[in-house]
Amino acid sequence: MANPEHLAKLNEGAEVWNTWRREHPGFIPDLYEANLSDADLRNVNLREADLHGVAFSEADLRGANLRLAYLGETDLTEANLSGADLREADLEKAKLRDANLRGAELVGVNLSEADLRGAFLRDANLRDAFLLGADLRGTNLRGVDLRWANLSAKDQIVGSANLSRANLREADCRGTNFNGVDLSWTLLDEAKLIGANLRRANLSRAFLYQANLIGADFLGANLSGAFLDQTILTGANLIDANLSGVFLRWATLRDVKNLSMRQLSKAATLCGAELDEDIRKKIEAEHPHLLK
Repeated sequence: MANPEHLAKLNEGAEVWNTWRREHPGFIPDLYEANLSDADLRNVNLREADLHGVAFSEADLRGANLRLAYLGETDLTEANLSGADLREADLEKAKLRDANLRGAELVGVNLSEADLRGAFLRDANLRDAFLLGADLRGTNLRGVDLRWANLSAKDQIVGSANLSRANLREADCRGTNFNGVDLSWTLLDEAKLIGANLRRANLSRAFLYQANLIGADFLGANLSGAFLDQTILTGANLIDANLSGVFLRWATLRDVKNLSMRQLSKAATLCGAELDEDIRKKIEAEHPHLLK
């Protein structure tokens, strides 16, 4: 259970709480299993606070206002943050494993190096969010808004985000930076990746059925065994991309940049794909089986 003194002080408001924390720099707030549903926690300093919950008795922050709150390194494992307002909050290195963030407002949030494994983020708004080095393996991001978010490498030490096997179906990822991100086996069906930076990303065995990839940059990306059926790749940059075993049935490949015959010859199938006329003629002459 939460420490009654700590909880009472938090209920006095952000100004009182933050002053109290400055006066007691060594203590770690104990808010274990606290019920903070619909609480106003704007600008609250919850650094390293214990908001950890257990099965059926997790920290309850449903609808809480945590805008601009400082939650760096905070333990929010299994916490319920559905519908919470976390706009521009700092959650760097926070523990959010298996947390419920469905429908949360996360515009501009800093989730760099955060542990989001198994978290539920369906329909969340992550526009302009920073997810540098975040661990998103197995995370449910279906329908999430990731426009202009940054998931790329922070520096030479911190790696890119890991989204392997995550659910990003129908997600809006226009202009998102996925440079070097692990998206292997990730579900991206019907996702909007217009103008996305997918340079050196690992998309091996990823599912991109009917995804919009107009103008996306796949420089050096690994698309081996990926499913790109009915995708739109007009204007995409595929220089040095690995297309070995890729499925491109009924995909739109007109006006694709830097696409070579060597790359296309390694695809699993091009059945029904829309190709520039000169490329189609070469395929028909040299690799007709790909069009069947």
